[in-house]
Amino acid sequence: MQKILGTGLTGLVGSRITELLSEFEFTSISRTNGVDITDKASLEKAFAVFDGEWVLHLAAKADVDGCENDRSNGANGEAWRINVLGAQNVAELCRVYNKKIIYISTDFVFDGTKQLGEAYVENDIPNPINWYGETKFEGENAIKNSGAQYLILRIAYPYGISSAEKKDFVRIIGGRLKEGKEIRGVEDHIICPTYIDDIAHGIQTCVNNNTLGLYHLVGNSHLSPYDIACLIAKKINASPDLISPTTREQYFANKAARPLNLYLNNDKIKTLKVPIRSFEEGLEQVEF
Repeated sequence: MQKILGTGLTGLVGSRITELLSEFEFTSISRTNGVDITDKASLEKAFAVFDGEWVLHLAAKADVDGCENDRSNGANGEAWRINVLGAQNVAELCRVYNKKIIYISTDFVFDGTKQLGEAYVENDIPNPINWYGETKFEGENAIKNSGAQYLILRIAYPYGISSAEKKDFVRIIGGRLKEGKEIRGVEDHIICPTYIDDIAHGIQTCVNNNTLGLYHLVGNSHLSPYDIACLIAKKINASPDLISPTTREQYFANKAARPLNLYLNNDKIKTLKVPIRSFEEGLEQVEF
């Protein structure tokens, strides 16, 4: 059985990965069991007793607006310490202990300035416009510069079945609509929502095939949050009148900047025969 040392395994994506990929033996490391990724000494204790080949690094500060509030703290802030220093520590220990690292990154490394309808490919140069994207991109650089063998997977807006306490954005929207509450849907923010099971199967395929490099592991659909809300309303028979269009400027006023076009091309990961759903296909599997 393939053994995987993992960070962030109790989160939205990680909890589903460990549930679905029962063929792997996961060892979780987190602050709850005495390991802090920002403290290299405590992290090394976990590496010293791990005899597997792969390390899955999911742990991150992913609150986009929370990260932006931390920008002024720079390298001393929580966002940088978790997303950059933490990634650097994990990667450097992977090099020392000869492990392969899987680093989960984000579509937010791009600035979204490509023409609508054009997609970002893996060799496009990142240019993040908010602190979350900046720290995740610097995390990518730390992985690449560590000397460890690496696999970087950029994911986007994960949703689906998960045992995590935190709900994904699709179930949050669906819950509000079921309660008859109004929703404001941003029209000028194009994203590729990704079904969590597809992320899990992508990791499974890469581990089994010993795949390294950089891949976009995102859903087959590129659409706006407004479009997403309308599709959810249709699925649960909620009134579309509950959904009103808005803009990034209005919705995210005084918050972190959001890119316009985060359409990521996923052709490269598909060459590995990873099953990728469209948003409509993934939505069919979601229970509200």
